Amino acid sequence: MEENPTHRQEVNELTLQGMARKVNNVNLDEEIVVVQDWEVDKSKVVLPARVDALLILLCTAGKGRIGIDLREYDVKTNTLVIIQPKNYVHLYSYEDGARANILACSRHVVEDVLPKLTDLLPLLIHHRTEPVTHLTEEEAAALHGFFTFLKTKLNGPRTPFLQRKVMCMLQAALFEMMDIHHAKAGDSMFHRNRKEEIMARFIIAVSENFRERREVAWYAEHLCITPKHLSNVAKATSGRTAGEWIESYVTMEAKVLLKTTDQTVQEISSLLNFTSQSFFGKYFKRRTGLSPSEFRSRYR
Repeated sequence: MEENPTHRQEVNELTLQGMARKVNNVNLDEEIVVVQDWEVDKSKVVLPARVDALLILLCTAGKGRIGIDLREYDVKTNTLVIIQPKNYVHLYSYEDGARANILACSRHVVEDVLPKLTDLLPLLIHHRTEPVTHLTEEEAAALHGFFTFLKTKLNGPRTPFLQRKVMCMLQAALFEMMDIHHAKAGDSMFHRNRKEEIMARFIIAVSENFRERREVAWYAEHLCITPKHLSNVAKATSGRTAGEWIESYVTMEAKVLLKTTDQTVQEISSLLNFTSQSFFGKYFKRRTGLSPSEFRSRYR
């Protein structure tokens, strides 16, 4: 039986515009928002929420526990959290006085500017599966300097070259994170052959489009390769087919919606662009062994 729709919890969208207006007014045309030493206050941002921006958070004081999609993470002073567009975020607990620096970039910046920096692909791919990193004091201090510079510039006059300066500093901050991860992970994460590059771009494309597109052929065309070549690359580099990767994203999204919201199964089916609730139910059960209602009852 479906829940009473008059009492359900809708999916809250955590937008960059909302952050700019509610949390802080230091922003560049609501495309880039910078907040320093924000005291955590759930009343300012309603969670759980689906994020429509790239969020880079550096915990500057206190500790807590955050949920990103279906996983939970401990956060403490000097913890770096990178939350990518369309991730779901839930703040489970936090200490009084917990604070964080926040840098948020709009989807326009993420999609139109950052992907052109192909050297950053390993960082973006890495943080889709490992969004939380515990830093040393020195590493955290280096990143803190970027927050300070960006906030200072955004608080200043709107000069002709302000946007270029801010974008260059944002890129420099991301390369600083690359250096941090290079030191922790070594060269293996950063040296990719052609197949690994295709796979990285495929995963990014799937994460951005799986709600509307579930056909391998569409992604192959998007990457300017044949479906057969994409399937071979996916299998060779990950052990999973391209179709299995797409299905895993769809299934994860369904699980998150069932677990963290009170939207009806019919509404979730529509959000994920299934032709009917029945087809969605069969799709979900074939991949999880449970019907959507059974999953919600077991894991809520």
